[in-house]
Amino acid sequence: MARKGTAKLEELLRLEKDIQSYWDSQRSFVADKKDEKGVEKYFVTFPYPYMNGRLHLGHTFSLLKCEFSIGFARLKGKQTLWPFGLHCTGTPIRASADKLVRECEEYGCPPKFPAEDLGSVREVSESKEVGQESTKSKKSKASAKSGDVKFQWQIMESLGIDPTEIPRFRDPMYWLEYFPARTISDLKRLGIK
Repeated sequence: MARKGTAKLEELLRLEKDIQSYWDSQRSFVADKKDEKGVEKYFVTFPYPYMNGRLHLGHTFSLLKCEFSIGFARLKGKQTLWPFGLHCTGTPIRASADKLVRECEEYGCPPKFPAEDLGSVREVSESKEVGQESTKSKKSKASAKSGDVKFQWQIMESLGIDPTEIPRFRDPMYWLEYFPARTISDLKRLGIK
């Protein structure tokens, strides 16, 4: 089915970009450090997103609650603060980079994965535990998040990363160059001020 004209969508996207540019130029949502007597304060926190991938719908759901509540507090004249950061430490990034190193050593770069390895995740996710209701499966949370992919390389491809760029992620520091910039861009597109 062919898509109808996109004039309305294009106009909304143009308006969105114009308004966000205006907010940036006017510093509309920058909190100045001031301690005015009698002005109620409002503080919001959010767990810093981990930089081993892009933001997902769960982040959006929680972020927008913070965004709406702090925006409403500003409208009511409260002095607001929402410190925001990105979680760029810990072992998950290193572990993912190490997985890519092992996959490239074992299967080549780009890797040629064996067909039986590609199907094993699907087989496990479809098996049911004996004696359990038919709605319960052994599928793990990690498997649910990554779908039917088994290898780190496939996870990177599922994030839309160009296969020619994936080898650079064998260096854990590259994750910190790649994901934070895209996350900040995604947050701005989402309207997070």
